[in-house]
Formats: sequence, structure tokens, C-alpha cells
Amino acid sequence: MSSADLRAIAALRAAWTDAVAARNPDALEDLLTDDYEVWAQGAPPIIGPAAATAAMRGAVERFDIVQSFEPLETVVAGDWAFERGIERMILTPRDGGEKRTLEQRTFLIERKGADGKWRFARGMTNQTAQPL
Repeated sequence: MSSADLRAIAALRAAWTDAVAARNPDALEDLLTDDYEVWAQGAPPIIGPAAATAAMRGAVERFDIVQSFEPLETVVAGDWAFERGIERMILTPRDGGEKRTLEQRTFLIERKGADGKWRFARGMTNQTAQPL
């Protein structure tokens, strides 16, 4: 596992959160593999970059989103990387209403392409227990 790969993967995560904060879902497409798939808790799978950007477009139209990812473990094996961590999101409705904070366990799989760029290939989330 090279420090250059770890820096590139951290930059990939930062590019994602920056694009979401800027309300620019189109910038996400280049951060995803062609066969990207994510399983969010309680929702149908999102398959492919076009579906992912459409889903995020819907989210940023409804909310201002501040997103962060706290990596707990990163394993790089050749052109694949596996990460588990905690994702946090602060969602502020754009048309008013109460701000919500979500925290979820997240598992990410990234793949390095032939062009040398790391991209998200798979993801899975599981919301953490919320206080009563």
C-alpha cells in the first residue's frame, strides 16, 4: 500500500464532498467507475454513474448538504481499495424546515483505472442508531 495511493484515495473522497457542497452533481460522474453501484440502507440500489448523479441532483435540489467521511480502515490491494468508515451528513432543506444530521457506517470499494485515477466502484451504507 503506497502513500501515493492513500493520498489519491483521500483526494477522491474530498472531490466528492466538494462537488456535493458546491451542488454540482455532474462533477461526480468522473469519480465513478462505469459499473458503479451503491446500496443505501432502505433504498433500491443505485446502478451506474448516470443514476448516481441523478439521485444526487435530486438531493442537492432539496437540501444544502455538508458531508464528511471519517475513514476507520483503508486497505489497498493492487488496483482495488477497500474502506470502512463513518459518513456524516448535515441536510438543510432549501425551502425551509428543520436541519437533519445523519450518521452512517459506510463501506467503499475504489478501483484504479487504466488512466491511473482512483474512482468509486461500490458502496454500502447502514445508518447508525439514532438517539431516542
